[in-house]
Amino acid sequence: MIRPTTTETIIMRAPARTVRRVVTLLALIASASYADAATSKELLDCQKQLESQVRAFSNVVLQGLAGCAQKVVECKLADEIDAVDPTACIAKAAAKCTGLPSKVSDQAAARQAKVAARCGLIPLAEIEQFSEGLGFFNVATSCGAASVTALVGCVFDAARCSAERELFTLDPRAQDSLTTGGIAASFPCVAP
Repeated sequence: MIRPTTTETIIMRAPARTVRRVVTLLALIASASYADAATSKELLDCQKQLESQVRAFSNVVLQGLAGCAQKVVECKLADEIDAVDPTACIAKAAAKCTGLPSKVSDQAAARQAKVAARCGLIPLAEIEQFSEGLGFFNVATSCGAASVTALVGCVFDAARCSAERELFTLDPRAQDSLTTGGIAASFPCVAP
C-alpha cells in the first residue's frame, strides 16, 4: 500500500536527511585532516634526507676550506722555514680559493632544495613536535623559523658554521690562511 506524501511527512524527512548530510560532511572533514597528517614513513624519509644532505654539505664545506687553507699555509711555511718568496705561491693559492664561497652557496641551495622536496609538504608543526614528530621545536624556535624551508635553512647554516669551527680546531692557522686567500669574510665561523 502506498501512502500519500503529506507536507508534514516531507518536513519530518528533511531534517533527518540534513542531519545525515552534516554528519557525513563532518566525517569527511575529520578523515581529510587525519589524512593530511604525515605518516611515520614520510617523517623518517624527511629526517633521512635532511641528515644525508647536511652531512654531505658539511663535508663540502670542510674539504673546500681545508684545501684552501692548506695551499696557503704551504706557501707561508715555505717562506717561514725555507725563506722561499711566497708571492707567486700565495697568488696561485688565492686564485684557487676564490671560487669556494660560490661553490658552498650553490651546494647549500641545491641540497636544501632536495630536502624541501622531501619535507616541504609536511607541516612545520609536525616536524617541530617531539612526540609524533621529528623534535625540531628548539631549533625552529631559536632561529625563528616559521616554515619548513626556513627551518631547513637554519639547520644548514648551523652545519656550515660547525664545519667552519671544526676546521679552525684542526688547523689553528686556518683563519689567517683564509684571510690571506681573500675569502675569510665569507666564512665568519672560522675563528677561535
